[in-house]
Amino acid sequence: MRSIILLVFIAAIAGCKPADLPGIGDPNDKLKFVEGNWQLDKVVQYDLNAVKYNFPYKQVDVTSVAPFTQFKLSFTLSNGGPGNFTTTPGSSPKIIPLSDGNWKVDDVKIPQKINLIKGTDTVKMMFGSYNTLQQGTLLLQRVKNIDGKDVLRYDYYFKKI
Repeated sequence: MRSIILLVFIAAIAGCKPADLPGIGDPNDKLKFVEGNWQLDKVVQYDLNAVKYNFPYKQVDVTSVAPFTQFKLSFTLSNGGPGNFTTTPGSSPKIIPLSDGNWKVDDVKIPQKINLIKGTDTVKMMFGSYNTLQQGTLLLQRVKNIDGKDVLRYDYYFKKI
């Protein structure tokens, strides 16, 4: 009896053929999704020490503390790569203290870091997520440090306009 079950099991496995999986297509051009006009929608502040040591109150939504939602940011592409940017703060805090300039990324296919540059001034930020870009949300992160130690991180959620 066992040999019959074993024979049926072996025949079933031998008859299995892996199905060909379809290709997933070309990867999305992330910079193309970054291009355009954005308006700040939400600002979340993280206490990096609280995050590191798993303290309570790791984050707080500070959007209502100031008129952050008046801040606007625009990106253009140049030959498929980073081009120019402009900011329009309105009466919001100048989260990016540059009015315009060039922007660069560390990797055009899979950018993680973004630098906003005007002359000798550079604002260093990071991309938070690619998953929301197609839905019109851009997450940029900026870390503040004191004496070379990272203490706060700000997550800036922009909506495409």
